[in-house]
Amino acid sequence: MITDDNCYADGPSASQNAPKNSRTDFVTRFTTMWRELQRVGITGMLVCQWGVPYSTTSGLEGPSEWTTGISTSFRLSDDIATGWGNVYRIYNQAVHVARSRLIGPGHIADADLLEVGNSGITFDEQATHFATWAMLKSALMISTNVTALSDELVAVLQNKDLIAINQDSAVKPIELVQRWTSNRDLWAGDLANGDIAVLVVDLSNVRRTLNLRLAELGITSADIKDLWASKITENTNSYSRQVNGHGSLALRLSNIHYAPPSGTEYEYYSVSNGTLASGANIQLCAGCASSTKVGNLGGASNGSVTLSNILTSQLTQVVKFNYINCEVGYLGSGGNNERLASIRVNGGPAQVVSFPLSGYNWVTDIYVGYGVELSGFKTEGPNKIV
Repeated sequence: MITDDNCYADGPSASQNAPKNSRTDFVTRFTTMWRELQRVGITGMLVCQWGVPYSTTSGLEGPSEWTTGISTSFRLSDDIATGWGNVYRIYNQAVHVARSRLIGPGHIADADLLEVGNSGITFDEQATHFATWAMLKSALMISTNVTALSDELVAVLQNKDLIAINQDSAVKPIELVQRWTSNRDLWAGDLANGDIAVLVVDLSNVRRTLNLRLAELGITSADIKDLWASKITENTNSYSRQVNGHGSLALRLSNIHYAPPSGTEYEYYSVSNGTLASGANIQLCAGCASSTKVGNLGGASNGSVTLSNILTSQLTQVVKFNYINCEVGYLGSGGNNERLASIRVNGGPAQVVSFPLSGYNWVTDIYVGYGVELSGFKTEGPNKIV
């Protein structure tokens, strides 16, 4: 395996190191290297271009698309650095890559080096970082002074259960099932033998009890192995454990019994048919179900859209959004690859919702069916969402 880096692609000056602009020559340049490596018997190549998109006549393509067939691995993001914020930046960028269904044997997303053992990040954040990279099927490359590692951190890096998931032959990364903003994330992914890898991550950054209800995964019961405690709970429908801030439940489910389809019916509402205010506007969108989208929401003008006559049978309801967020955050940019929205139901208090990166192309890279739990609905009569 060799790494083909994009540093100084245009010249040797310091200003030309690690360019982040989209390029039209990525495929041509990296294909040349790929073919030459194949010719001399080197079968593995990591394309290291920091998650930068390829510019085509039809728009931008992310590396999970344009590196297909010209590498065995690609960097899904910009470089990592110390601190939870940098882990979280890459973690959010991995959301759309994992759900692209383009990752598999011979085409692996690389999330960059591990920060386990380095300063500026707590033990629990390091453990969550390791579990996430392992379940995303990223390479697990240690980048610290191993002689200075504590016994506890050595145990994290040598966790056989997580390494087994990382090396699972199906090479299916976990996908984000649902985000409860500033509370927790639930990720899950299939393994080759029918088991499921599950990761629940605390986003509150306080010590608390972290819970998993298997019903959130459409499962009635399963045997659950806690991969941190190496403990198995048999035939259960839930699991909980105390964690510190940004800690996690790293679990493996087996002997799984699935629930029948819930029968929940969703009705599609196009925001383009809503009431726009304060600069929000309708824009063309080739990949959208209605061929249009609403833009200029929030910002300096505080643009908004109001949807009326929403019907539901629940006071608290998971609302599924189709959205686009292609504002990529690179190292040092200050962005963490999520955008926050303020949503009100029936004039109630604002509920802040995180929408992670959906891709690179503002007219095609749509996150379809992003579940957001909102409260304040009426079960009788119409509802209004702003």
